[in-house]
Amino acid sequence: MEPVAVTDPAPPATSRSGAHQILLLVYALFTLSAGARAVVQLVTKADEAPVAYSLSLLAALTYALGWVAIRRASEGHTAFASRMLWVELAGVLTVGTLSLLVRDWFPDASVWSDYGIDYGFVPVVLPVAGLLWLRAQDPERRAGAATAFRVVAFAEALSWLGLLTGMFFKYVVDAGEQGVHVFGPIHGTVFLTYLVVTLVTWRVQRWSLLVCLLALAASVPPFCTIAFEEWARRSGRLQ
Repeated sequence: MEPVAVTDPAPPATSRSGAHQILLLVYALFTLSAGARAVVQLVTKADEAPVAYSLSLLAALTYALGWVAIRRASEGHTAFASRMLWVELAGVLTVGTLSLLVRDWFPDASVWSDYGIDYGFVPVVLPVAGLLWLRAQDPERRAGAATAFRVVAFAEALSWLGLLTGMFFKYVVDAGEQGVHVFGPIHGTVFLTYLVVTLVTWRVQRWSLLVCLLALAASVPPFCTIAFEEWARRSGRLQ
């Protein structure tokens, strides 16, 4: 009897459609827009805000690497993406915080100033969406969506507390706008992150449309995300 040749199974084919296509498109757009913005600013007025403009160029490079990371992850090579997306998120949070605390470094805004407020906070939501997409690719790690939802639901309520405190000192105590100026962008960032995480959790946990709408609506009144998370956990919708 002739020996039977044993070959390694071919890697599973990866679909070229779906969420990762949207991520690739957004990363490509941000690479071009951030890169063009940084180059023009550095060439024409580098002396006005060198730190901010250099950080915008760094953001463009990060988006280019993020595009490569998502592309490789879609082909089954997730190691680079699992690190690069965390680096990107850390960069956005660090620059966003510095832009609020050290105003002298940012006489003009960078791409990541105020957590990307000039771009509708997309810069801070983008790596979070990438990390959630990456986690959803592994069935054994899909329970992480529930954990992410719990964390973000608590963070959203906490950001409401900070914003309301800032509004109290601004409108009641008349102690200035610093609190609102700091916690406003933070709340906006966490709010958008909550929306993204909710949509991912809806898909992964297979919620009904009504439950998804309730989760989204819970982000509007202060502290209701915690109430929804507690109800979802008790009713078995966060497994």
